[in-house]
Amino acid sequence: MAADETLIIGAGPAGLASAHYLKRFGLPFRMVDKADRVASTWASLYPSLQLNTARFVSHLPGRRMPLRYKLYPMGSQLYEYLVDYARRERFEIEFGVEVKRVAPTDNSWHVETSAWTDDFQNVIIASGRFSNPYIPDLPGQENYTGDILHASQYRRAADFAGQHILIVGSGPSGADIAVELGETAARPVRLVVRSDLVIARRFPLGLPETAWRILLRPLPKRLTKPIMDKLSYMGYPDMPEIARRYGLKFAPNRVDRAGSSAPLRGRELIDAIKAGKVQPVRALVHLHERCADLADGSTVPADVVILCTGYRPAISYLDFPYEVDRDGWLKRISDKIEDSVTEAADYPGLYQVGRYYRGLGPLHNIRAEAKDAALRIRARQQQTMTRGSAQPESESA
Repeated sequence: MAADETLIIGAGPAGLASAHYLKRFGLPFRMVDKADRVASTWASLYPSLQLNTARFVSHLPGRRMPLRYKLYPMGSQLYEYLVDYARRERFEIEFGVEVKRVAPTDNSWHVETSAWTDDFQNVIIASGRFSNPYIPDLPGQENYTGDILHASQYRRAADFAGQHILIVGSGPSGADIAVELGETAARPVRLVVRSDLVIARRFPLGLPETAWRILLRPLPKRLTKPIMDKLSYMGYPDMPEIARRYGLKFAPNRVDRAGSSAPLRGRELIDAIKAGKVQPVRALVHLHERCADLADGSTVPADVVILCTGYRPAISYLDFPYEVDRDGWLKRISDKIEDSVTEAADYPGLYQVGRYYRGLGPLHNIRAEAKDAALRIRARQQQTMTRGSAQPESESA
């Protein structure tokens, strides 16, 4: 073990940003990923995925996204950018190495992987938000003869041509997939909305939502928050009509939210609903052989159920008692987004980068978190060196 070495777990955006800052500060590290490529999650997401944050804040440290990308880049463009970023930075990444166990020792972290075992002074968990799909148990699924898949397994709308689709989960992924399938699957594609929907404009009052956040940042928070709530949740004039027709609730602000998913930006879902391509439905109650009972008492055909039910943090390899927050993330010294504090509470030398998606977006927050982790690692190394150099004096005394 190199006494001051850091292990980075994951070669996605969070891992690459962490490696950038460690390299900049001259701190030694190893980076591993269980996949066979950089940013493997982004390599295989559905083609229509589009970022909800603007290009000018959605980048890693040291290099902005190309101007040729859309203002709201596509997921495929982000993947292209990440691959090129890793190539330019010339990171040495150990692919095909899965972390099996991370446990604290007296002064370091003991790490066991599928390829080797070693000890590190610091560990950065950068395994991302999308590496551990959440797949709930569905009532009646043992008798269901259709296909059940998670959104992470969805690739092409053409694969579902003519089939009756039921989508569980009305967040951004659920809406994107529903709109896309509305062109090829049996109509309507049914989208389960359990609580409420947030559909907001990409360009409220003519500017990207991200731009408004930057413009208003100098103002006191007591002023910016109500203004941003209005702008972030600014919808479309035909939404009340759809709400009445389907018994939906559109959340006008964060305070009145019943659900937890991010806002849907753009009116694609509204247009698909109005065209009869997508139909919002009530909660799924029970599955049968090729159909589903819904909360409104109806039974609808369902050849395929697609679960857009989100993800959980991939930290099952941590082998010690630890606390998590309501989303399953490791408790940190501070859980305030504005602090960008990444070190785990009660476990010095363990950091988590890639936690927050709020505010100016995930890549903006990843930059701040990666820098915080690297600064704390550098400070910890300096403290260790100071104690080491002072040791002989105390012994002679």
